[in-house]
Amino acid sequence: MAEPAAKNIPLRVQWAVYVSGYLSTSMQNMAGVLIPLWVVVTLDPSALMIGIILGARNFLPTLLAIHGGAMMDLLGAKRVMMVFAIVSLLVHIMYPLVPWVWAVIILQMIGGLATTTSWMGAQTLIGQVMKGDVTHSGRLGSAALIGNLTVPPIIGAAWDILGAWGAFLTMSLWAAGLFVAALILPAPSKEHLRASVRLCVRDFIPRPSSYLEALALLSIPAIALVVLMSVLRNTTYAVRGSFYVVYLDGIGLSGTEIGFLMSIAGLLGAGAALMVGCLSRVIKPVALLFVTVAGTIVFISVPPLMATFWQLMIIAGLWGASAGTSMPLMFSIMAKSANSQSQGKGVGLRLTANRLGATILPVIMGAVAEVFGIGNSFLIIGTAMLLSLGGIALYARRLSDIGA
Repeated sequence: MAEPAAKNIPLRVQWAVYVSGYLSTSMQNMAGVLIPLWVVVTLDPSALMIGIILGARNFLPTLLAIHGGAMMDLLGAKRVMMVFAIVSLLVHIMYPLVPWVWAVIILQMIGGLATTTSWMGAQTLIGQVMKGDVTHSGRLGSAALIGNLTVPPIIGAAWDILGAWGAFLTMSLWAAGLFVAALILPAPSKEHLRASVRLCVRDFIPRPSSYLEALALLSIPAIALVVLMSVLRNTTYAVRGSFYVVYLDGIGLSGTEIGFLMSIAGLLGAGAALMVGCLSRVIKPVALLFVTVAGTIVFISVPPLMATFWQLMIIAGLWGASAGTSMPLMFSIMAKSANSQSQGKGVGLRLTANRLGATILPVIMGAVAEVFGIGNSFLIIGTAMLLSLGGIALYARRLSDIGA
């Protein structure tokens, strides 16, 4: 188990962690807005090629998330984040220089790995620097969700006013900010055996032993529980980013109305994340995690039962609050359950499981929608997910120690 939560972390360090979380998730959201626009305008690809280009951004993170976490355990999150901040800065300024499909696919893979690893670093710092403190986890979660709210209009305005070069320079500016935030962080502690050794190329080459060590973490009940819960929670994001928007468009909502529903979810999520510290003193973190993950499943499943826009708005807000509360709980429980040499691998393990779940779920939901209709698919998938959550709850009840 990790040591007790640190109580006197300097404000400079706290803000560096929160800003790292904001900037890293902001870059992911910037990419989600900017790159599809640039690809369509510049390359004029087929629909299939658009899918390949956009999907390429998730390829390396799925394969190398555990390796990225292992590097942070070995070298400290600070050093890894500084390297990938530089990579992100350079990669995103190269897009306008290489307007060829094959080159863009390569940039997408590298850029996706850089931004994802930076976000993993911010999560790893909750264990390495914040010692799994749930209040700090909540603040990091809130910072990340604020990034989801603020960045789309910023990058959209940069595209409209400054053009492609200005928009990609904006992304690189965010990466430079991430480098500065990482630079402010304290040096890795002596717990990290390689912290004082100069970086070398072989540190960045994946090792099978890292993957075996990460999988071995699943023998810790609390970590296995968080990974399973995280997959269920993250699949609601996959639904929200795919069939939810399709359904809302299908019932006649305008783009402005859909955007408002997305924004209200993000706003309430950011606020809810800040309340986790207080709530966890009243409700045990694991119990609170079950309640909030159940909330994400229920509130993403019931839109077809809602009759008015205002009802949809209430449901969207409740989904956001549930998602915002559950995020820092997972950060904290996992950080407290892994030892100091496994913080990064734990984050990588959870992210890998999330990516796999998010890849598979839309395919399953699409097949269900093909047979039963898109509205009924929400209810069917939601019921299946709740049954899965019930199975996880029965598993948890049999455990004497789940780490929180």
